[in-house]
Amino acid sequence: MKKIKYGYNLIKPSKVRTQLSILIQLARIDGQYSRDERELIEKIGKRYDVDREELDEIERNPDPIGDLRLLSEDQKIELLYNVIRLTKVDRRILPNEILFSQVIASKLGFRRSAVQAMIPLVSDQPLEFINHTSIRRKIGPYL
Repeated sequence: MKKIKYGYNLIKPSKVRTQLSILIQLARIDGQYSRDERELIEKIGKRYDVDREELDEIERNPDPIGDLRLLSEDQKIELLYNVIRLTKVDRRILPNEILFSQVIASKLGFRRSAVQAMIPLVSDQPLEFINHTSIRRKIGPYL
């Protein structure tokens, strides 16, 4: 895994592993790991040059959710965006997915209500194709 330029920050390999671990845990929260969820996680991994073997290893041994407050503001927004994007991938958002998303938001330093505010802003497009400034403006007050 290499460092890549994304948005305003340089995403480090350890941060990518953290993000993928969180997404995998979210995907499994309902006891199922759907093909749509796996495909989205694979797409996100590919953006960071995570190969199939490495993703398989993260799936087998996801990292525990640690202190996420050390991430930059852009990294926090990206992670919360991808968490919510994953909850929406199967076209239904379950209560336990919302709760997990709120826990992640809180660990990122957002108020839990940021999740509800962000849901309508999240599409199936990766964050780099979305107006990052607009999203920052709308959820910034929740930080």
